[in-house]
Amino acid sequence: MEELKLIGQGRTADIYEFQDDTIIKLYKQSFPHDAIVQEFEVSKFVYSLGINTPLPVKITQADSRTGIVYERIHGTSLLKLITTMPWLIDKHSKTLAKLHYDIHSHPDVSGELRDQKGCLIENINKAPLLDKDEKEKIIAYLQELPTKSKLCHGDFHPDNVLVGEQTIIIDWMTGMSGNPAGDVARTALLLSIGTMPEESPQMVKNMVTKLRNRIKSVYLKHYMRWSGLALSDIESWIIPVAAARLTEWLPDEEKEKLIKIIRERLSEGR
Repeated sequence: MEELKLIGQGRTADIYEFQDDTIIKLYKQSFPHDAIVQEFEVSKFVYSLGINTPLPVKITQADSRTGIVYERIHGTSLLKLITTMPWLIDKHSKTLAKLHYDIHSHPDVSGELRDQKGCLIENINKAPLLDKDEKEKIIAYLQELPTKSKLCHGDFHPDNVLVGEQTIIIDWMTGMSGNPAGDVARTALLLSIGTMPEESPQMVKNMVTKLRNRIKSVYLKHYMRWSGLALSDIESWIIPVAAARLTEWLPDEEKEKLIKIIRERLSEGR
């Protein structure tokens, strides 16, 4: 891999400069191939809707790893803008809300993408740290929540937005058809307790910790104003979203916080 320049790292994949103004997202060798194919197909569909997202070019192999070649986008993550220019936090948080609202404003996408409730149920059933009774209660509760078929990102947060000549939304692996309130609940949860990738500079981690409540507050205020959703609509999805997140590659510290949120809310009947 010496001939390729590393330009980004994450928990599941590394990003390298590629050829002809493209990048290649190379996944860890243990990462499921089906999930890579899924990201490629979802990204193609989202791109076809006219959403500002990098064009997915092809799935390929490099250095014994599978990757997706994407059009290269030059820009700075919204997270980096927030942490380097905290005096503009309200502006950037409002941008986050507007982008998310615009995603949810697309027409019905049922039949095109995976179903939100189906994805959540699958992950809840696999969730470590929850017992069988807790899983059954959470799934029964989830089934009672309103079902919709809007385009949802599934992992929308400031590090998945690039700002350059245009504002670009990346990482559509978890794209699905569902209720926007559940998608917003996921974002609110990430803004509340989501841990930064290990490779993030400590200064950035410290800054995010200080700013996260303000980002969340402004983001939710504007999203609710544009969408007409009430905070209770969003809060009602926190339990299943938190339970499903337990299946992800997370530090033990975050898993403990998720378990605490789930069990407190279950005991309160919400």
